[in-house]
Amino acid sequence: MSESAGEFSQFYREQLEPVLRSLEAERQQATQRFGQITLISVIAGGLLTLLLAASEIGLLAFLPLGGALLVILIAYSVMASAWSRQFKGRVLTRLVKFISPELEYRPDQYISETEFRNSLLFQMDPDRYRGEDLIEGRVGQTALRLSEVHAEYKTEHYDSNGNRYTTWHTLFRGLFIIADFNKHFNGITLVLPDVEQNLLGWFGQVLQGLSAKLGMQPGELVKLEDPDFERAFKVYSTDQIEARYILTPSLIARILRFRERTQSEIRLAFIASRLYVAIPTTRDYFEAPSLFAPVGELLRSETIGKYLHELQFALAVVDELNLNTRIWTKR
Repeated sequence: MSESAGEFSQFYREQLEPVLRSLEAERQQATQRFGQITLISVIAGGLLTLLLAASEIGLLAFLPLGGALLVILIAYSVMASAWSRQFKGRVLTRLVKFISPELEYRPDQYISETEFRNSLLFQMDPDRYRGEDLIEGRVGQTALRLSEVHAEYKTEHYDSNGNRYTTWHTLFRGLFIIADFNKHFNGITLVLPDVEQNLLGWFGQVLQGLSAKLGMQPGELVKLEDPDFERAFKVYSTDQIEARYILTPSLIARILRFRERTQSEIRLAFIASRLYVAIPTTRDYFEAPSLFAPVGELLRSETIGKYLHELQFALAVVDELNLNTRIWTKR
């Protein structure tokens, strides 16, 4: 995934620019249609409201204006969704292929809830789960799947009158990745953010060990020799020897650098020769530009360069963790 600026410039001129010019024309036509719908709805709703107001029917006179607003909102939703599908299908699909011809992009699909649960990266199962922007295939020798995921859990409480209220909380929102690991192993090793020790010091370590003993985490707590890694992460594994076989000093250093690059509390699970990575993010990736973007914004190479950067960031786990380097026991 080391595409040069020259390669991208050539790809942009030959494959993307004609598509973008067509899309820009379609976008401007859509905004004009939306403007016409808005104008007609406001005028019709306003006139009907004035006529009904003369009939002295009170607040019911404003129903036509409410209907006009509803028409405008529905029109915007339909047009924005159609624009997003067109942009992703005609632009992002090509960008993904530019990065690797062996990758497929499916904007309406995502990592399944079953796979999310099977990663064991979160102690709690989600009550509500959704996602988008699935990318799957191979980067070099590494097979992988990734998508955006938003998993939530709910809490319920009652007020003094016995009325029940439900509150939704984010369990995880971000990029979720499943990749083929470059070593064979059979057990489970989890690498999780070390919140307890950072907050509570030695007592946090006691709580981590107790968590494993009580079966809240698989296996037992693993202590590693790297002090920076120990401060950043806690490790649980069903096999202490296998955990050290996986978490070599080289991989530990790479995980620390990857954490620094993402600027987030990443989570990793190594389960039956597969790697699961959860990267929390605060924004949506791969979203189409606004339907009302300034004229010509879509045709700027910097605009598309932003999407290339997002895709490279999402796929960086392969290079950052050196997954394409195969040892003799795995091909």
